[in-house]
Parts: sequence; C-alpha cells; structure tokens
Amino acid sequence: MADQKRPVRSKSQEERRRIILDAALSTFAAKGFASARIEDIAKAAGVGKGTVYLYFPDKESLFKSLISDDLAPLIAHGAGILEASPQSPRKALSAFYTLVESEVLDTQRADLLRLMITEMPNFPDVAAYYHANLIRPGMQLVQKLLTIAHDRGELRSAKVLEVPQMVVAPILISAIWGMLFSPFGAFDRRAAFEVSLDNLFLSPERETP
Repeated sequence: MADQKRPVRSKSQEERRRIILDAALSTFAAKGFASARIEDIAKAAGVGKGTVYLYFPDKESLFKSLISDDLAPLIAHGAGILEASPQSPRKALSAFYTLVESEVLDTQRADLLRLMITEMPNFPDVAAYYHANLIRPGMQLVQKLLTIAHDRGELRSAKVLEVPQMVVAPILISAIWGMLFSPFGAFDRRAAFEVSLDNLFLSPERETP
C-alpha cells in the first residue's frame, strides 16, 4: 500500500510507463481513441505531457504498447495451455476461453477489444499492428489446435479448418454485447463458450480415447 502512495516522479521508469499505459487505456475507453489527447492521458496519469512523450512518441505507440503488453502475452499462455493438454484439444480450448475471460473480459482490457471494433477501421496502421501481433499468431495457435483435433477425429466438421476465426466468435460477441446491450440483459459467456465447444467437437463419449 505504501508504494501506491508514492508520487509518480519517485517511481521507477517501468512503474511510470505502466501508470501511463493504464491512464491511456482509461482515457481511450472514456473518450475514444480518435478524441483522446496526450494532454488527457498525462492528466489521468498525474504527469506532465512531456513525461508521456519520454516514453511514447504518439497515441498510436501507446495503443500498440497496450496490445503488446496486455494482450499479446495471452498467446504465449495459450501455447502453454496447448502444450500442457495435447491429449485434449477441447480441454485446451476451454482453458483458453477461461483465460481470456479472467484476464480480458472481466478486466479493463476488454476496452481494447471494444476500441478495436469501434475505432480501428479509421487507423489502419494500428489495426495492422493488432493483426500482426495478436490476431495472426492467435489464429496460428487455433489452427494448430484444430488440426490436432481433426487428426484425432474429434471435430464435428473439417470446414472449421477453413474458418478458424469462428473459434473466437463467443469472445467477440461477449465484448460487443457488453459494449452495446448490457443495460438490457445479461450475456452468459460460459454458456456461449460451451455452445462453441459443443459445435466444434464431438461429444466426449465419441472422442478418441
């Protein structure tokens, strides 16, 4: 607790960088990426505008750093889950859904997904970075998992190998629902994940031992 009360200027460079990133995420979420200013982020972080520029040259680099720091490590975690459960692609994917739920959807990081949906079409360079550092490696991991399941005869349809993006559909629907419709009704993420797993894989009784 004592560390949290230290003024920003007394913290380490890494601590100050993290404070600025957290302030950027909250500012982007409140104002939108296009409307947010470096001045707004500096104020939220409790630092001067010049301090922000010491770490990040512009808003785009701030957003890219949020992706690389807060979302990209999930791919490495997902690879570890697959390696830990190679005998069961369904269990590995279920564990990955749980990871995304606890580390993204239940946290402020969900705002990164929402910002990508709402604003990145107007910022193609950031969207390209997002794709190269998160979407593409994520899809490669999903493709590997689905290929294992296919080779074991566990997929309901081999067609999903052509559209691995469908695996992340319940994650995106959850983010969109939370952004647009949460005041009107709840969205049961766990049920959505189970439906996705049931649609992808044969029932446990029919899986290869």
